[in-house]
Amino acid sequence: MEKALTVPQVAERLSVHPKTVYNMLVRGELRGVKVGRVWRVPAEELEVFLRGERTAAENRPALREYTRREIRRFLEADKVDEATARKVEQLLQ
Repeated sequence: MEKALTVPQVAERLSVHPKTVYNMLVRGELRGVKVGRVWRVPAEELEVFLRGERTAAENRPALREYTRREIRRFLEADKVDEATARKVEQLLQ
């Protein structure tokens, strides 16, 4: 089983503040896994990052396009009022 590092362990290895590591994870600059409310970084992913074998753009997950129907369902699930939902749909045209 691969060793997973905590944010403080990664911060220590990179000589940065833990908040910097959290920001890197959220932006996709460093690959990690969120388990509940806690981030873990696979040791191999940190080594790949340190060797510079993957660019920041390659780390980011691919964005997916949503259909109008899916967007409408998101707006309904979030209980967005009708006027705001119409504005969102107009912006997406």
